[in-house]
Amino acid sequence: MEDGFNQQNISVVEASFTEDYVRHGYGGPSANSLAEHIESLKNYHSALTDARFEIQQMVSDGESVAVRYILRGVHTGTFMGVEPSGNEVERHAVAIFTIRNNKVVEGHIVSDSGGLLDQLQNT
Repeated sequence: MEDGFNQQNISVVEASFTEDYVRHGYGGPSANSLAEHIESLKNYHSALTDARFEIQQMVSDGESVAVRYILRGVHTGTFMGVEPSGNEVERHAVAIFTIRNNKVVEGHIVSDSGGLLDQLQNT
């Protein structure tokens, strides 16, 4: 999934998630389908040049996967209502994904969007 996002390879994302995937965002956007999830991923790339996820830690018990990651990029498009600043930004997050039949069906993501917003606005 990390490579799919970083290389903007949507087919990797589509192969990794179910069509009815639900993302519960705490401090970030939620999504009620795979299509909404993909749209939000595209929004990151539209607003953040070189947007990339960097996985810091991953733990799995077979049915659930916990991931600690950092989203990084350069703010070159309107994002979170903020006009482009040119700032290098990062958002730390922790996600817990539920896996069934080798696909992600649900995600709970807690992210530091307040910290990201501060970086976007800091000129």
